[in-house]
Amino acid sequence: MLFDAVIKEAMETIVKKIREGRKLNDSEVLLLVVSQMRKEQELIVKMLEEFKKDVNRRFNEVDRRFSEMDKKIDDFKSYVEKRFESIENDIREFKSYVERRFEQVDKKFEHVYDEIRELRGEMKFLRQELMSIKSDIINLLKEKI
Repeated sequence: MLFDAVIKEAMETIVKKIREGRKLNDSEVLLLVVSQMRKEQELIVKMLEEFKKDVNRRFNEVDRRFSEMDKKIDDFKSYVEKRFESIENDIREFKSYVERRFEQVDKKFEHVYDEIRELRGEMKFLRQELMSIKSDIINLLKEKI
């Protein structure tokens, strides 16, 4: 800041000289140019600082949006996982139901097969009885003849 104070004081002297219409020497002209360059440099630094703030603000906004997107993706992932678990549960329940129904059908078929076997046995017995009756009738008819 000492440099700034020296330049400011020299500038006041140069401005006074210009107002009086006196001629500037080479070092004063150089000092005038350096002073102007210093002001432009300060302006550029200020603009760069504003630009940096704007860029940081925009990056922060992008980071915030990415965070929101990450949260939405995590929420969606959680939703999908829950749906898959629910669907898997439904499939297990349906599979269990189908297995129980097949077991019931198998039991009914076994019962029907048992009934058929029993009927076969009864039919065999009735055939034997019928053959026996037939033989008895033939024998009775032979006796009458």
